[in-house]
Amino acid sequence: MAVQLAQQIAQSLERGIAAGVFPGGICCLLIGGRPAVTVARGTVGVAEHAVPVAEDTVYDLASLTKVVAVLPLILLCVQRQKLSLADPAVRYLPELARGRDAAGKAKITVLQLLTHTSGLPAWRPFFLACRGREAYLRAIAAEALAAEPGQRVIYSDLGFMLLGFLLERIWDEALDQLAHRLVFAPLGMRQTAYRPLDAWRGRSVRIAPTEDGNRYESQMVAEYLRNGSAHADSPLYAAVRERWPGFAWRTGVICGTVHDGNAHYGLAGVSGHAGLFSSVGDLARYMRVWTEPDGAGLLDPELRDFATRCHSGLLAPKRALGWEKAAAGGTPEQLAAGSSGGEQVSPAAFGHTGFTGTSIWHDPLCRATLITLTNRVHPRVSEQIRMWRRAHHNAVFAAIQAGGETQVRGGE
Repeated sequence: MAVQLAQQIAQSLERGIAAGVFPGGICCLLIGGRPAVTVARGTVGVAEHAVPVAEDTVYDLASLTKVVAVLPLILLCVQRQKLSLADPAVRYLPELARGRDAAGKAKITVLQLLTHTSGLPAWRPFFLACRGREAYLRAIAAEALAAEPGQRVIYSDLGFMLLGFLLERIWDEALDQLAHRLVFAPLGMRQTAYRPLDAWRGRSVRIAPTEDGNRYESQMVAEYLRNGSAHADSPLYAAVRERWPGFAWRTGVICGTVHDGNAHYGLAGVSGHAGLFSSVGDLARYMRVWTEPDGAGLLDPELRDFATRCHSGLLAPKRALGWEKAAAGGTPEQLAAGSSGGEQVSPAAFGHTGFTGTSIWHDPLCRATLITLTNRVHPRVSEQIRMWRRAHHNAVFAAIQAGGETQVRGGE
C-alpha cells in the first residue's frame, strides 16, 4: 500500500508542477505518527535555483508559523500556569486599551486570538509605517475592530502578531529564542528557525526561494489604498498613502528571508504570524506532539486534545486553537465555507496552511498526517494553489481510507 500511496502523492505533485502551481515540492505522509512515505518532485526553483527538491530542503512556512511556534508556546504557558485562555489580552498588552475601539478590544481573550474570533482585521500593511513591537502594538490599537469579539471568524495575522508579543512579555525573551529553547530543541528540530541565514550561518542549507520581488504584496497595498473610504480615518492609511510610492521594495528572488512584508520589513523577520523556516523531516518530528499518546513529552495530552477541538461554536469556518478544523459534519454555513483539508478527512481532522504553499493536515480517525511543502510563490504567486491543495488532500486521504492503516503499515 505504501507504494500506491507514494505513486498517488507523486502524481499529485507532478500535476501541480505541470500546471505551473509550483516548481517543485515534497510530501511526508505519517501513519500512526511514523513516516510511511516521503516523496519529492521537481526543483526548488527556476533558472539558477533549478536544483532538485530533497528531504533536507528548507521552506518558508508562512502561516504554519502560527501552529508550529506560537500555538505550542501558548499551550506551554497554560500548562505552566503562566496564563489562562480566558485571560483578556490587555492584561499582558495594555496598549490595546489605549486606542480605537478600546472597550471592544478589552474584551478580547487569548482564546479568541487563537480561534480568530477576536474581531481584529485580517491584514494591514503596517510595515510601511512601523518598525518593531512597540510601534506595531500602537498601530494595532489604533485600528478599528472589524467585528465585535466572539461574533465572527476573521482569519487575522494581527491576532497572532499580538500572541507573539504577549509571549515575549510573559517570558521576557525574544520569540525566536523562546521557540527554539522550549519547542524546537526539545523535539530535535535542527532545521527549523526564524532568520535562517543568521541562525545557520556557516552551514550549508538548501532553502527554497520565494517570490521574485514583493509584487504580490505591493498589489495588496494598492488594493488597500483603493479602498480608502473604508480606512480614511485610520492613521495608518494616511501614512501608507504617503510612503507607498517611494517604498524600497525588495528586488530579485527572495531566498532565506521571510516572504511576508510585516514579518520582514516591520518585525525584522520574527513574528507570531509568519517568519519560520523548516523542512519536512522537522515538521514530522513536530507532529509527534499531536499524534503520540504522551504529546511527545512536550504537551499534556489532555491539553493537547482540548486544543484540537472546535472552539468557534456555530461560526464558520470552524476553528480549533490555532488549527483549522475540518468542515465535514458541520452546519450548512460551515460546509459552504469549506476546508483546506478537503472533503475526504473526518470531522475530527485539523490542519493549517501557509501562503507560500505549505500545509499540514492530520486526521485522528485514520491516524494519518500529510505534510506538504511547496513554494507556489516562486517566481510569481500562483492563484491555483487552493484548487490544487484541495484535490491533493482529497486524493491522498481517499487513498489512505481505501487501503486501510494496516495495509500501509504492511507496505512500509
